[in-house]
Amino acid sequence: MNTNKLFFFGLWFLGSALGWVLPGRAEGPEQERAPLNSSRGIFLAGHQVQEDQEESLLLERDYSTYALSALEQAFAQFAIKNHKTIDVSSGLTFERIAALCRMEGARWGIIAITSLKDDQFFWHFAVYDGEQHFFRGYDFFSVQVRAGVFSIPVIDRSAQKLAKNWHDSLSSRGFDGRLAVTQGQRFIGKQDGVRVLFGSQDHFLEGGILMDGVLTSTFYPFTEGLPLYGKAVKDRYWPGSFVLPEGITDRIVALPPLQRKVRHSIGVGYEFRGDLFACLDVEYRFHILPDRLFLKAEWGIWNDTTRLSKAVRAQHQEYRVGTGVYMQPGRDAVFRLYAGTGLSLVTASGAVLTLADPLWLGGEYHFPHWALKLEFRLSEILGYRRDIYEPDTSGFNSYGLLGIQLKW
Repeated sequence: MNTNKLFFFGLWFLGSALGWVLPGRAEGPEQERAPLNSSRGIFLAGHQVQEDQEESLLLERDYSTYALSALEQAFAQFAIKNHKTIDVSSGLTFERIAALCRMEGARWGIIAITSLKDDQFFWHFAVYDGEQHFFRGYDFFSVQVRAGVFSIPVIDRSAQKLAKNWHDSLSSRGFDGRLAVTQGQRFIGKQDGVRVLFGSQDHFLEGGILMDGVLTSTFYPFTEGLPLYGKAVKDRYWPGSFVLPEGITDRIVALPPLQRKVRHSIGVGYEFRGDLFACLDVEYRFHILPDRLFLKAEWGIWNDTTRLSKAVRAQHQEYRVGTGVYMQPGRDAVFRLYAGTGLSLVTASGAVLTLADPLWLGGEYHFPHWALKLEFRLSEILGYRRDIYEPDTSGFNSYGLLGIQLKW
């Protein structure tokens, strides 16, 4: 009896020990992931098609395919085989690269992002280390595809340069991986629908569209710490340029407000004349060249007591037409100077005067949809004049106007 109890107690103890030890080894939190295959690479290829692309799809496919092939050959010299090619045209993030490397068991994520605009072919090459979680190489360049076979060696040299830099980094003890950024840039702004583009001159990479006042840009492996230039664009607005002095960082960048391209505007203002009586001015402008050359039509009304009894006020109405030009270099400038000339007709108690506007000058401070303006006008009486009542002409020598302009 005692022997049976000891036997069953021993089985229970052994089963409990195994049930405690074995599950712990299978589910322990300290278990490490299986190492990634250092001889295996996945190739992440993406091609951007410009909205105004005029080249054939065949030409686009030829050059983007060749760039990928050049990378495969360059890394094959170091025994890195293409385990799998994945299309990342829909977008690429640092986290997605890491996840794809883990999913495929490949240590190296080799990136080829290309685009074609007019006769320029652009590419971004990079190598991501899925084991150490940083980039070990990066290269960017462009060629004129109309040069034909002469552009092929340039692509080859870029791929070989990337592979060599990657290989050298493996044997460099001091290498810290700070060759390319691992994230997108975060922007804020007040104008939804603004597109952010990275690049310079005629080539830009899509960074994304501002929505609900925020944007985290599309990931590109830009070189860390180097200045990065860009543009903010929106339909019917003048584009705005910006620069990130340190490239992509963790700091939030506020996009500059874009100025609307003006075709029409209407303004309301108050004229300052010698008698200081209230004077209303309404103006309409049609811009022949947006924010550069415009035609205008105005109507103004004011009272005059200088020639009549103080108890009687003569009401004047003036009708003006003219043409003006903005003189500042940039059409989207916040502060603008303009000048113009024109003619006007004044009526007052049966009297009619024809005036010339030989010169009017103004300054405006612009917001995206409206502007403050201050204008000075120098006028003189021309030959035509019909008098029933002789108005005072001293106030026509010069006057100022303060008002606002609404733009669309």
